[in-house]
Amino acid sequence: MSMVSALARVQAMESMTAVKVTAFRHRRLSDRPLVVIPLTMAGEAGAPLAAMVGSSKRNATLLVVAQPRNRDQRFAFAADLGELVTEYLNSFRQDRRGEGEKSRYSDAPQLLVPNTGGIKALADLARMCRFRSTTGPYAVADVVPEFGMWLTFLVERAEQAGTCLLLPVTGMLTEHWATGQSTLEDQNLASLMAWISPPPGTDVAQAMADAESPDICPPAGPTTSPQFDNRDLAPAIKRFDAAHTAGDTVALAAAQAELRELIAEQIQPTWRLMWDAISLLRSVPEAPRAAARFGRDCAAFTSYSDYRDGGGLPQRKRDTAIGAARRLDRLEQALVDFESDMAFDDPFVLADRRSVGEAFAGTVVDADPGRVVLSDSNRRVLRPRVTIRTDDPVRLAAGTKLVSPHMPDSHKARIVSVLPEGGTMLVTVEVTGGMGTPRTPKADGVPALDRHIAYLPDPGWRPAAEFPASDSTPWTHHSPAQVPDADATESENAAAEGWGHDD
Repeated sequence: MSMVSALARVQAMESMTAVKVTAFRHRRLSDRPLVVIPLTMAGEAGAPLAAMVGSSKRNATLLVVAQPRNRDQRFAFAADLGELVTEYLNSFRQDRRGEGEKSRYSDAPQLLVPNTGGIKALADLARMCRFRSTTGPYAVADVVPEFGMWLTFLVERAEQAGTCLLLPVTGMLTEHWATGQSTLEDQNLASLMAWISPPPGTDVAQAMADAESPDICPPAGPTTSPQFDNRDLAPAIKRFDAAHTAGDTVALAAAQAELRELIAEQIQPTWRLMWDAISLLRSVPEAPRAAARFGRDCAAFTSYSDYRDGGGLPQRKRDTAIGAARRLDRLEQALVDFESDMAFDDPFVLADRRSVGEAFAGTVVDADPGRVVLSDSNRRVLRPRVTIRTDDPVRLAAGTKLVSPHMPDSHKARIVSVLPEGGTMLVTVEVTGGMGTPRTPKADGVPALDRHIAYLPDPGWRPAAEFPASDSTPWTHHSPAQVPDADATESENAAAEGWGHDD
């Protein structure tokens, strides 16, 4: 945690109100997001209990699994949820623009869940669904594997920094507001909203106390509270099982209605909080570079749509060593790009990075805008240099490539030297782009004397990392020759996986 972030939390604690830590919302918020609140059964991995789904506050659909241990009911639930989600996804597969490789859908879907646990619940559900067969023993509805594959795509995309196809609302809120509670407590949607926007007539302390009471503010999932499980849910499921075993249709209908009412009482407060949070987030202006990141989301959505239309197979159960390395490389580069975009757009984020020496700002105290050097090809090129005095703790090495939010986008520079002078630092930078040529220099291409300017590292473009072919993987990354490789015994896109068929 940086000094600025720590101070924001201290200020929030002292004032008992959330403090803004960004000037912008760095995520695209769809005009028509699909809110999904999943609940799972405690102690039963991958056993869905319920879900509330809808694209508007007044249009909610509640799906309930009366007996989560029953395989048929689990997949009937998955089919119903899959119908709703795929219908929503397909509504964005209508307006396509461009031709050839540049052709893409003009908009992309957005699923919002309460917290990161909600994403994990959807990942488990996706794994449960995407390998299922629609024929033969234990056949499921056609939509189930399709739903599982789309859900896996969204979950994998959510791992990448800066994307907005699947987001936890608590994550979006904590990107913009700092509270006086721990990071773990910030995963509690009710508690987080108590800090940011307590109910009218209620102070933060009382709102937090209410948020900690499962009877007033039930958990946002993915699991329910132990008190509710022991006091209400377990007895209701037992009554359902007894009616099902006895074949009593009247008692069975009553038990189903009771379960539905109990779960509705648990999930509806979270549903209201989700839409209140969305309204709050809409009031925050969107960052300028969020549109470009959304364009990449549209491209990814289009690419996977085309893959599915072409009959593409399910995603692998697990990555190979090479696949995992490629994924890690993509995630690391996406994180660097996203952090750079945030700092470029947002003065609050830039200040945060300046406090830890990852950026700097100061006043130009010396400038040589007409400096000309000979290139390697013996050609005269303009290479102006400026020296900036800063109070920031600069921890960037010589040669670091820079960009500036205070200069045109074409402006590029690199650090020549960083020297201490008294209690300040003198940073000499050489302008390498956006300054024109010796014959036609640009007037605004070089920072002028006495100008205040900020610089941060340029993530830039880099070629894709090269990895060995699968058959050249080092022996340390696969099984010995005498032991069959788990991945070698199945196809590259295995579409089968063993699951229990308990009733």
